[in-house]
Amino acid sequence: MVRGSLMHAARLGAGAAAVIAVLGLSGCAFNPLSTFTTPTIDQIERETVTPTVSDDALVTPGTLTVALDTSDAPQAMQDADGNLTGYAVDAARALACRMGLKVAFVDASSADSALSDKKADIFIGDVRSTDGDISSLGTCLYDAPAVFGKSSDGESLSVSTETLNTATLGVQTSSASQEALAKQSITANQKTFSNINECFEALESGEVDYVICDSTAGGYLARLMSQISYVGTLEAPSTLGVAGLSSNDELCRAVSDALDGITVDGTLEAVHCVWYGQMPYDLTAKTVSGANVQASDSTSNETESSDGDASDNNGDSPSSSQEGAITDDDINKLNS
Repeated sequence: MVRGSLMHAARLGAGAAAVIAVLGLSGCAFNPLSTFTTPTIDQIERETVTPTVSDDALVTPGTLTVALDTSDAPQAMQDADGNLTGYAVDAARALACRMGLKVAFVDASSADSALSDKKADIFIGDVRSTDGDISSLGTCLYDAPAVFGKSSDGESLSVSTETLNTATLGVQTSSASQEALAKQSITANQKTFSNINECFEALESGEVDYVICDSTAGGYLARLMSQISYVGTLEAPSTLGVAGLSSNDELCRAVSDALDGITVDGTLEAVHCVWYGQMPYDLTAKTVSGANVQASDSTSNETESSDGDASDNNGDSPSSSQEGAITDDDINKLNS
């Protein structure tokens, strides 16, 4: 449904190269050859990384078992071949690599259900509503209602709420992004669409001036379009976190240290670039001028509820977020 496959391939190639280069810092990449040639598989020498946690602290010896919502596209989803893929999946792989472990995945809707029953070692997702037995070990993704625009020269765009009020905005019908516009008192002309793909097609064709949507879904689609880019957020971002069982102190410490490591050395940001293109990792760094981005309990709860409803991918919820409009079929078409 979205054009720009060549740009998509180029960005993925550059991002993948960045991931490989950064992972070399954690002992998971090949040793460079003396010539500027691409090494064959047989020539790749992988370093042995000593596990940072004992087998007794793991559900499965030698393996970091990660629980996540496998329907939360594009953070986690099934590809055309039925394999699990997505940003959170690759982030988990990088985390396991840093810890010197293999990685395995299980489907779970919450940290409590996955960790309390010892189905997994860690959970990646919304960890702010967990009970006292679950510890938050850090953040691996920021998400918020965001603005995307088109620039013919490819330069970075800058807009204000005043600019948006005089523009035509593309937005998914009955979405969290419409709620975000209302909270900012933006009363611009809105053109509503049934899904985010249609919003971006309208932006590309010039039917609308900007698209307001979930940042991760928008970033995922924008990477396919050379002239469309992230402009800024309208609210304080929510987070995708990593959680572990509080009683498993050894594992929690090892995961927390590894997460800090892949954040500081750029691994996590490189993975982010592969999945969300040029959208910044830290969404607090660029917001729409004039927007009230003060975090509030009501805003956080409504945003979390919308994102949760979106995991069904049916788009029928009164407050379903944009990422809910990206179904597995849509993802497969975009990746073809």
